[in-house]
Amino acid sequence: MSLAEIEKQAAALPVEERAALASFLLHSLPEPDHDVSDEEVAERVRQVKAGEVDLISFEELRRGVFADRAR
Repeated sequence: MSLAEIEKQAAALPVEERAALASFLLHSLPEPDHDVSDEEVAERVRQVKAGEVDLISFEELRRGVFADRAR
C-alpha cells in the first residue's frame, strides 16, 4: 500500500479517529536529539511578541519539511 493510499484512507476517517491516528503516529516517532531550554523558549516568545522575527504558516512549515525530505 502506498503512502498516498494510506493518506486517502486516513483523510476519510471521522475527526476523532484521525486525531487518534495522528496522536499514535506522533508518539511513534523517536525523541528529538536536541533539547530546548525554558530560557530559549521564553526568548523566542519574547522575539515573536516584539515583532523581531517573521512567523510562517503551518503550510509553509509543511512544504519546508517535505522539501528537506526530498533531498
